[in-house]
Amino acid sequence: MAWPKKGTRKITVDNIEFLWHYSGHCPLCSDTVFTVGISGKPHVLYIDPFPWNFEISPSNISKAILWAITNGWTPDKGPTRAMSFDDATNKFIWLAEGERHFKCQQK
Repeated sequence: MAWPKKGTRKITVDNIEFLWHYSGHCPLCSDTVFTVGISGKPHVLYIDPFPWNFEISPSNISKAILWAITNGWTPDKGPTRAMSFDDATNKFIWLAEGERHFKCQQK
């Protein structure tokens, strides 16, 4: 994936530099998605901020990346995944394959 110059930020997690940016569109709808990955690596992490009860910040992006890595995701081996934060359990969750938004799973 090509990382846009405008709006892409760097964040270091466990001594690894990741890129993250707000993607104003989702392939499935027009809702907000944040994309995390490493330039030149094949797999990304999509972070759905809904229904997070805290705002998107470098600290929360870092927590999401750490959780994803702890749960088997890597930008090298993937897979490309989507995740969210479940306010009911106060835990991050993987979204179903093909989903980019927590609310899509709630149908």
